[in-house]
Amino acid sequence: MDGLHVFSAKIYKVGIIRFVDVPCDVSRALGDGTPHVPVRGEVERVPLKTTLVSRGKGGYRMAIHGDIRKKLRVDAGAVVEVAIERDEDSREPVLPPALVLALRNSPKAQAVFRQMTTALRRQIVRYLTSVRQQSTLERRVAKFVQRLEQRKSNLTKPKAHPTKAR
Repeated sequence: MDGLHVFSAKIYKVGIIRFVDVPCDVSRALGDGTPHVPVRGEVERVPLKTTLVSRGKGGYRMAIHGDIRKKLRVDAGAVVEVAIERDEDSREPVLPPALVLALRNSPKAQAVFRQMTTALRRQIVRYLTSVRQQSTLERRVAKFVQRLEQRKSNLTKPKAHPTKAR
């Protein structure tokens, strides 16, 4: 079932983040078994663009960002109306030409960069491009690519999960 899904949900708090649970029928309709589902819509008619995260057993939860809570003057315990649909638009950041060229010349840095989450890549691009001069951008890109080259990639060997001592 595609299209807009409307439901009411109570906001709850996990650590410092506020969430609502997405009902099972909406989770099934929007989810595809992946742990993250991009969505767009509204919370109490305030625009929203976010990612649903898995809460296990095919269900999802959705973070209610601070800017939305402030506009609505709500917090944990409040019940809000949510209207969401799957967002098929790309979330990939537009890379500056200097970064594209630098990554093309460094396959290792490119591999490490691609392993990062889309959100982290967007944040990095925002940092790299928040400059006034091209020379500053080029310095930042060079330093960033150098750090990626020095970073260990988990492409070659899977990480071992530490076991708990009893």
